[in-house]
Amino acid sequence: MKVFIADDHELIIDGIKAILKTSVHQVVGSANTGAELIQWLDVNECDVVILDLKLPDMNGIEVLKAFFGKENAPKFLIVSGSYDVKQIQETILLGALGYVSKVELSKELEEALFKIDQGKRFYTDCVIDVIISKQLEQDSLVTLQSMLSHREAQALQMLSENMETCDICDEMRITKSSFNTLISRMTKKLKVKKKIGLVVLAIKHKFNVG
Repeated sequence: MKVFIADDHELIIDGIKAILKTSVHQVVGSANTGAELIQWLDVNECDVVILDLKLPDMNGIEVLKAFFGKENAPKFLIVSGSYDVKQIQETILLGALGYVSKVELSKELEEALFKIDQGKRFYTDCVIDVIISKQLEQDSLVTLQSMLSHREAQALQMLSENMETCDICDEMRITKSSFNTLISRMTKKLKVKKKIGLVVLAIKHKFNVG
């Protein structure tokens, strides 16, 4: 897998390269600014971008917005020195498939890249706990399976697997309106405000219909 690193600290870039030196992943380049990253991707390709949220010219959120919805855009793994819950949520909404703190890089990076390469999401326990503590009611974390209908459980599992809405509708043979109804029912049952809350809850509990 081809990996590109965007971070304004050469020490971090060198550290990531050292971690991946003996792995199956190939570091194909690096950038210290968002502009350099965008310019590189205009003429090159990679599978995953390891993206710092704090770049000198534009933040990581702005970079994600620049690529959100674009065909053939790389997958993004966010690497940050903070656990800001609003930023974490925004990166999820903008399509990033993972979020790892810089202090967790050495032990979590390879697993994160492995999961993201498969199109799956990866968030460390620390990151998930931050989101859960801000977003979810404690009494909604008990038994997801018993609280959902079979169709709701199917939809939740597909959401947690990063499937697009149109693909979920095709797989379940339902309309987008019916899908939105399922989402609305689940958010009420599980006491979360938005679809992102359902995804985080499913990730937290490794939800699987079985």
